[in-house]
Amino acid sequence: MMKFILVFFSVFLFAQQKITSETIEGRLKEAEILMISGKTDEFIKANLSILEDSKSIDYSQGNAKASLNLAYVFNRLNQYEKSIRYLKMMEDENDYKSADEFNRISTNMLYSNNYFGIKMYDEAITKLKENIRLSENVTVDSTRRYIKTLGLIDMATNYTEKKRYDSATFYSKKAIQELKGQKVKNTCLGVNLKIVLLNLAGIKFKENKVDSTEYYIRASRALPVDLGYNEFVVYKLLGQINSSKKNYDSAIINYKKGIELAQKAKNSRKLSELYSLISDAYNKKKEFGNEKTYLNKFIMLNDSIRETEVSNLKETVKLLVKDKQKPLEEKNRYLFYAIILGAIGLAVIVLFAVKKIGKKNKVLHVKNEENKILNKKLNEAFEDVVQLAKNNDPEFPSRFQEVYPDFFPKLFAKRTPASYQ
Repeated sequence: MMKFILVFFSVFLFAQQKITSETIEGRLKEAEILMISGKTDEFIKANLSILEDSKSIDYSQGNAKASLNLAYVFNRLNQYEKSIRYLKMMEDENDYKSADEFNRISTNMLYSNNYFGIKMYDEAITKLKENIRLSENVTVDSTRRYIKTLGLIDMATNYTEKKRYDSATFYSKKAIQELKGQKVKNTCLGVNLKIVLLNLAGIKFKENKVDSTEYYIRASRALPVDLGYNEFVVYKLLGQINSSKKNYDSAIINYKKGIELAQKAKNSRKLSELYSLISDAYNKKKEFGNEKTYLNKFIMLNDSIRETEVSNLKETVKLLVKDKQKPLEEKNRYLFYAIILGAIGLAVIVLFAVKKIGKKNKVLHVKNEENKILNKKLNEAFEDVVQLAKNNDPEFPSRFQEVYPDFFPKLFAKRTPASYQ
């Protein structure tokens, strides 16, 4: 029995895989396959486990990569607070602090997406401006244009949400200018161009410029680029144009196509907007049963989105406040150390002064004691001399000279020659 236990224990020990930086890197590559395969829950579990093991061996690069993976997946799941938390964890790693510009650009993109998701548009714009600046240092032309135009497009989107349509138009047109003359067929740059044209169409519709809206939609559809499920944007705009022209049947057809694609794209925000728009179109047609159906869908989905937004916003604000307090805490710590050092210095000075005063007092005390003894002796000698004088004792002169040795020399020195005449 004991032999069996020993064999089992040794096998168990060898079965435990030693955690090294190489094993961490291997597991990170395996996790990427899970994400590509759409196994989101498994991807999260894998990266949480990798992060824990990477921390146990203090592997900064592994910590940073796993944290970035978690930030990315939680952003896609609209769990913005969690995404921001893992981004901040990644930024604390030494490996990230020495990261290249591409890593910083990726991080800023995630931050801006998270801030946009919780309607913190100014914070998102700050990150995007930094990305546009960083993109200028990218040497590969197509990559630089892609990063820069992506930043410009997102800037326009944030300004649109802030209802600053002039600024949104300005950044959209800057993106178009950047993409002029570029090959767009089936490329990232082509996708960016189509998105910016559709964004401009949306901006113009919000400004009640229907002709401009139709112009930009036509320009976007003329491109040899397919946005896949995200083509719901086109159908949403077409539905809005038809609805503004009171062609409600055409509007409803386009909205339904948009709803189908938005559901596949899992874009809750846009799906909510489409439910609201189609409900309104049915209302205009006085088909109140269909109106109520889509209105209920809108209310349920919108309530869910708002609940998530409130939760995310509350937790994110806490993180931001904590982040803002770090420099203050650092200053307070330095101030505390300065006060402590000052107090120690003052205590040393006071101690030195007290010691010096004590030493002087001791010398004065000794002198006072000596003076007391001397005065006592002088008093005794004085009484002795007085008594000898009273008794007309022949020892008086010698005793007087002994007690007051300077008397006669000083007396004779003060006498002038005339005194002897």
